[in-house]
Amino acid sequence: MKKWKLAVFGVVSLLLAGCEKGPSYEFEGQYFATEGEECATPVSTKDLEHYLLEITKQVSWGRVMYSATLPAAANAGLPVVSAQDVSPNDDNQLTFNFSKARVYGVPPENPDFTIVVTVIPNQNKEGHLWLIKEKMIINKDGEVKEVDILERLRDLIEVGQAGACLRKAAVTG
Repeated sequence: MKKWKLAVFGVVSLLLAGCEKGPSYEFEGQYFATEGEECATPVSTKDLEHYLLEITKQVSWGRVMYSATLPAAANAGLPVVSAQDVSPNDDNQLTFNFSKARVYGVPPENPDFTIVVTVIPNQNKEGHLWLIKEKMIINKDGEVKEVDILERLRDLIEVGQAGACLRKAAVTG
């Protein structure tokens, strides 16, 4: 009788393990901006020194969750740390929301800021992500304005068709 219980327990364990799908890409790391479809290293040494996005991983109750920081946003007084932890969706995409609430009573009153950043793995280059969405939503005095940061970035540097290519710190080329 013990053997069949052990066999049933083993089969159920295997089935449950098969249902839990972990991320197929290891997102954790510091990411630097690159240029173009080929993810070329920028010529500017300033771009090589400062990372654009840092993703950290937490495991809670057997579930992998990620949070992110945008260190460059601190210079502009914008939100730096993602508002919540997220898991990859079925397309292995992560969407981070960075928000900063309005400060009341301090003239002039600051608007609410939300930055939405979406990344997916670059299937053609190991250790690289595509930044496919980066937009800022500004809410001041009931007026909402959206700014597509990725589109503005396209005006400044060469950006790939899928989005801006980001290179993980430990990866070269």
